[in-house]
Amino acid sequence: MTVIEPLARPLVPPPGGEVLHRSARATIIWGDCRDPEVIAQVPDGYGLLCADPPYGIRYNSGRSDRFTEIPGDDGSVDWPGVLAEWVGRTGRTRGLAPSRHVYVFGYRPDQLTEPLRLGGTAELVWDKQDLGSGDLSLPWGPGHEAFTFGVHVKRRSDREKGAGALSARLRRGSVLRYPRPGRGRACHSNQKPVPLMQDLIESSTSRAHRIQDSDLVVDPCAGSGSTGVAAVLSGRRCFLVELTRADAELAVERVRAAEHLAKQMEAL
Repeated sequence: MTVIEPLARPLVPPPGGEVLHRSARATIIWGDCRDPEVIAQVPDGYGLLCADPPYGIRYNSGRSDRFTEIPGDDGSVDWPGVLAEWVGRTGRTRGLAPSRHVYVFGYRPDQLTEPLRLGGTAELVWDKQDLGSGDLSLPWGPGHEAFTFGVHVKRRSDREKGAGALSARLRRGSVLRYPRPGRGRACHSNQKPVPLMQDLIESSTSRAHRIQDSDLVVDPCAGSGSTGVAAVLSGRRCFLVELTRADAELAVERVRAAEHLAKQMEAL
């Protein structure tokens, strides 16, 4: 086996990406989610899109030994346009299955309705139960993060008729309260709590007796893999793409640990 020194590893993923992990439960690709060759690898008719794209906040912790700015977080990327390719910009069979759900952090419903072909939408709020620093010149510190829920309706005529407006399995409140990962435990600057992602996944997908028949959850901006961990622990499958090599490798480590735990739970 050839060992590649960290400094000798390429910083930019190859065209089509590189599969770092593939199992019955998970596929993790180090790649650029804007790459058509990467997008082509996601199975058509998948069950749920969860995305937390870098939406222009230019996060930087201000400490050299912690998190630095995320690639693409300068506001220059048309993320609704990118995600439109993942749900399927045209046709009735490409990308996300008809009448299935999307969750996108950092964007309002009006920014996503047209490009993602959404019927019913709702603006949700993640209450972090913690006070962020934010703009220190203001008397209020950010303690929440808004995101969009939507139902993907393939045909414009169906959307105009109001299709997708009544797809919720159980009516819930729009504020989800989950503490964010503690500063000492967080492994990514914008890491989402696994229980939060499990709540979304379990509300919008189905679990089957056989893992190969369970819904596939797709996250094209996977970060450290919290969506994948949540999907695996919920008995679903996941397809993750991450641009930063270190984060992609961390996602592999975390998802493999979740797979091991899921197998143990199933054996009980």
